[in-house]
Amino acid sequence: MSKPSKRNNPLITVNRREALAAMIAAGMVPAMARPAHAAGPDFATFNAAFGHKIVLPAFDRLVSATASFAKTASSFAAKADAAGIEPLKAGFNDVADAWASVQQFRIGALAQEQRAERFAYWPERRNIVEKQINALLGGHGQEGLAPKELAGASVAVQGLPVLERILYGHEVKDLLAGEKSERRRAIVSSIAANLHAIAVEAQGIWAKNLNDPATAANIFAANPAEGTAQAYTNLLTITQIVAEQKIGVPLGGADAANAKPKAAEQWRSGRSLRNIALNLETAKTSVLADGGFANLLPADKAALKEQLAKAFDDSIDAARAAGPDLAEAVAHQDLRKPVTALLVKVNHLRDLLRQQVPPAIGVTLGFNELDGDGS
Repeated sequence: MSKPSKRNNPLITVNRREALAAMIAAGMVPAMARPAHAAGPDFATFNAAFGHKIVLPAFDRLVSATASFAKTASSFAAKADAAGIEPLKAGFNDVADAWASVQQFRIGALAQEQRAERFAYWPERRNIVEKQINALLGGHGQEGLAPKELAGASVAVQGLPVLERILYGHEVKDLLAGEKSERRRAIVSSIAANLHAIAVEAQGIWAKNLNDPATAANIFAANPAEGTAQAYTNLLTITQIVAEQKIGVPLGGADAANAKPKAAEQWRSGRSLRNIALNLETAKTSVLADGGFANLLPADKAALKEQLAKAFDDSIDAARAAGPDLAEAVAHQDLRKPVTALLVKVNHLRDLLRQQVPPAIGVTLGFNELDGDGS
């Protein structure tokens, strides 16, 4: 009997450094593609439709959410009161929702100028975000917070992780009163404006690309086939990130004693499972919605399309059923079963997406380092 694959073990503990390296590689390294037969799929038409119908609307929503949040944060900084706290948190969550829905699309704009890392630096290394916050709090007034200054600062201090700590990791009263309250409000307002600027840049790059039929056919690649392969690699990458980083690392194996609840994404705001569900919903849209990869499936693959729909729905339902708080669930032995069930569902989905879909749609991936262990 052959040795079980590490990837198929739902309780594997994944080295964070290796998983992050695989994430970056899978999202950034161009993949090769070739037609499945002589005529081949119409990758150029597919790429343009995928960009117009699926990717660009997601960036439009990110621009809208960040614009609204930047306005709320600016108003709160100018006139802070207790009544403004909840709208501020709501704005943060709207932006985090929009980010989770666009996080998959690393090809192009998000891969350039470290936009993805600047927007949401995660997973964190060596508690660097907390150190950066302390350094920021050491400043006065608008020191270091001008748009160009912040945009040129460490990626760890520009985005959602800093906002989450200020809004959820500290006492709310620290935003309203105290020696550094004004500085905290200024930091929140400046980062909110920075996120909007990043969103506008990314949306603008995609819109410009899609407005030119030649570049829209390629999606930031040398040719249409490669563009489709890169976009599909991004899809596989987000399922890897969900399984290995967002679920596997916090789960820590079969025993709650080995859990790492604080390794969960956005655990302070209790968003970990919500982010997973939103990632999976975007992945589902990328495959099954009008303009998605299922449009490349031949007519005789209707059964595969049905399998994919079920696998997506099962995974999303499992994310919603895993409990309100992933960090709490993984830390208690009696609450871990739904999280393990979620990981099993996501790994099944990954199997379908990686093994069965590429040959069916005529895409061959040339770089397949999607596992944290390199298998």
